[in-house]
Formats: sequence, structure tokens, C-alpha cells
Amino acid sequence: MGSSRRHESLIPLSREHHYGLMLCLRIHRGLPVRGNDETWVRAKAAQAAEFFASDLTGHFKAEEEALFPAMRDIAGASELLNDLLSEHREIERLAAQLGPTAGAESVDALGKFADLLEAHIRKEERELFPLYENEVGAELAEEVGRAVKAIVGDALKPIDTVAKSIDRGCRGRACPCPSWQ
Repeated sequence: MGSSRRHESLIPLSREHHYGLMLCLRIHRGLPVRGNDETWVRAKAAQAAEFFASDLTGHFKAEEEALFPAMRDIAGASELLNDLLSEHREIERLAAQLGPTAGAESVDALGKFADLLEAHIRKEERELFPLYENEVGAELAEEVGRAVKAIVGDALKPIDTVAKSIDRGCRGRACPCPSWQ
């Protein structure tokens, strides 16, 4: 199944990864500049919590119920899957610390959330997905693709209204312009 393009069954998950990375970028670029601004921190913490609830919860469900089980018997996948599951729980824990009631003390949690989410996404894109594409047969991949789409759909747009602004960047393409801070 190896090729230079992402396998069709993984495309919705990769699209959601893109939205997650854009959220991380906004947080990483904003924290050094506005990390002392409690209003900004509260807003970004609330946005991250909303993104987790609206987008990442379903994303994690698709991975844990469709993708990960399909990979359990692949040599070398067990440790990686366990690491990714552990990261899912840690991201959940950090997201629970964020939200509209979060205060200035949430700067640390917000930074950790963005750091871990970015590293997690890159691990899946660079390690998990290539392993899947090289080892999973066409029939199983088709089943995984159907199951993923049943949970997250095509992921053509982020569910989270905050993340939707990602698609409206400068000149119609996503960009990390200062207005996102």
C-alpha cells in the first residue's frame, strides 16, 4: 500500500491533524507575545478546550476504535500504539485544565497542550501512518476507512468554530498571520 500520498482511509485523520497543527501554531506563536495577557490566555485556553471537545474527541475515538485495532497484530506496532494511547489520555487531561474559567495559571497547561498535541500528530503522521500504509492490506484498509468516516466524516472542515478560521487565512489559504493572536 506504500506510496507518496496518504492512503485514502487515513485522509480524514490527516485533515484533522492539519487543523490541530494550526491550533498549535497559533498557541506557540501567541504565548511568547501575549502569554502575560490574561484575557488572551483565557481566550486561547477556551478555544483549545472547545477544539478538543468538538474535534479531537471524535478523532481519538476514530483512532482508538478503528485504526489502532487494525494495527494490533503488526510487528513493532504495539509499543507505538501504547505510547499514542497514553498521549491521548494526557492530552485529555491537559484539555480538562483549559476552558473559559481558566486563568493566568493556565499558560503552562496551554503550552504543554500545544507541545504534546503537535508532537503527537507528528508521531502519527511520520511513524504510525507509514507503518499502516506499508502493512495493512487493501480489504482491512477499506474497513478502517469506512469506520473512520462513520465517526469523523470526511473532515473537510473542522467542527470547531474557532478552528474554522484556519481555512479563512490570508488570501483564502491558511496562514499564521498576527490577527490569529
